Formats: sequence, structure tokens, C-alpha cells
Amino acid sequence: MGVVKLQFAPRTAAVEPDTPDVLAHAIAKLRQCGGDAINVLRLTDELPEVVLPFLAWAASRRQDIPARAIRVVMKCCGEPMLERALGLQRLRQLKRRYGEISAQFAAL
Repeated sequence: MGVVKLQFAPRTAAVEPDTPDVLAHAIAKLRQCGGDAINVLRLTDELPEVVLPFLAWAASRRQDIPARAIRVVMKCCGEPMLERALGLQRLRQLKRRYGEISAQFAAL
């Protein structure tokens, strides 16, 4: 036989399940908020925390939602929650498009 070699590859996929049933209504409400940070913060208080990472990802795929609203949702989630829900690859795509999460409210 031979020597079996095991290699470690870190997990980069999403860990939490997707919640698509609430996303359609949340995206519609986020579009109504526009770029106003206060209205977006009120919306994030109304929604369950599990939905927020998926809302940030789904909103980033739409062109009719302002980037400022997506940045506020990303800041409310935080980087660990975004990574756990979306996976490392999607988190990197969001950070590349909308900037670092830690410095988002400095521009608001």
C-alpha cells in the first residue's frame, strides 16, 4: 500500500442556512429606505439578525439599492457574522466592492 496523506483545507463555505422567505420583503423595505442611514438602522432593528447577512448579499446583487444602505447593513452585521453566514468568498467580494467593514461609519 502506500502512505495516506491527509491535507487540511480551511472551510470557506457558508455555515448557516439561507432564509429566502423574508428576503423579498426586506429588500423592498431597504429600497424604500434609500441611502438614509437612520431609516436603514430602523429596518435592521425590525428584522431578525439571521436575515441581515443574507440581506446584505442579496442587496449587493441589485443595482437599485444605494451602496450606502448596503454598507450600513454590513456594519450592523459585523464581519464574523457575515463570514459565518455567507462564507469567506462572499465576504471578500462584499469587502472588495464596499470597502472594509470597520471603517464604514466614518463616512456616514
